Amino acid sequence: MEEEKEVLLLYPIHFNSKIKKDILIGDDIKLRRIIEKEIQDIFNLKVQARDEDRLITRCLKFSNLDTPFITGHTAYKHFIESSQFILEAKNVQKVEYFQQALKLHKSGKTGISFGIHPKSKSLRFFYPVPFYGKEVYSLEEEDLPKIKELYSCIKKTIDKKFDLIIEKFLFGLSGEGIIDEHRFLELVSILEILYLPGEGGEKTFKFSLRAAKVLSKYLLYDSEDVFNKMRKIYGVRSKLSHSGFHKDTKKYLNELINYTRQSIKLFLKENRLFTKEELDKLCIKN
Repeated sequence: MEEEKEVLLLYPIHFNSKIKKDILIGDDIKLRRIIEKEIQDIFNLKVQARDEDRLITRCLKFSNLDTPFITGHTAYKHFIESSQFILEAKNVQKVEYFQQALKLHKSGKTGISFGIHPKSKSLRFFYPVPFYGKEVYSLEEEDLPKIKELYSCIKKTIDKKFDLIIEKFLFGLSGEGIIDEHRFLELVSILEILYLPGEGGEKTFKFSLRAAKVLSKYLLYDSEDVFNKMRKIYGVRSKLSHSGFHKDTKKYLNELINYTRQSIKLFLKENRLFTKEELDKLCIKN
């Protein structure tokens, strides 16, 4: 990927976290606590209260004037204003890698929606809007090494297939207001890319079997459980593709998100497993 000219921008991001220290994600990219002056400059807010750990708990508006970022993300105004962290980076591509790593690590409502130049106050917006889910993303100390590892894997990957996969994944888990049926189809299409490379004909059995074998061998899932659920998921996908509706879409959506997330992470680390030859070999051996 071609990298853009490096300009330092600040990217507000919201986590549920007690972490206070600065976190170095990689070269020239750092996650840290937002400071009061940034809250005032970016959000036009004044800190009113802190908890016993000195973490911000309440802010008030300086005036009724909206801040510039609101024009891009009106629906998420209060969520964005609750940002407790700043991602500090010069390279936009590295920010995108970090966003991808966060979303692949685990579920939770968070993400980077815009960056702001600390002096000129110029803005750079990110799409799709990354906020999906009910619970705010919980960032713990034990998450950091895994997020950094994913960031490193994403940065190093040269498989062009990943570009399409991650674009579909981020859209499927975006806050763009898309319906569950649309999310479902986007996520299943990722699993088709991974488990049905170059395949034609009847796909349900092969899709379910390959996913079950890979996830049970490398991530210790129960193979029979994965097989049965993947058959159901592919059945829902087929009905959605042909009629636009299936009563079990919502029922299997969270399972689908989990299988997709874990499969992408495995692809990043061992993409050789997702060739037709390797998938067939794994199914025949077992």
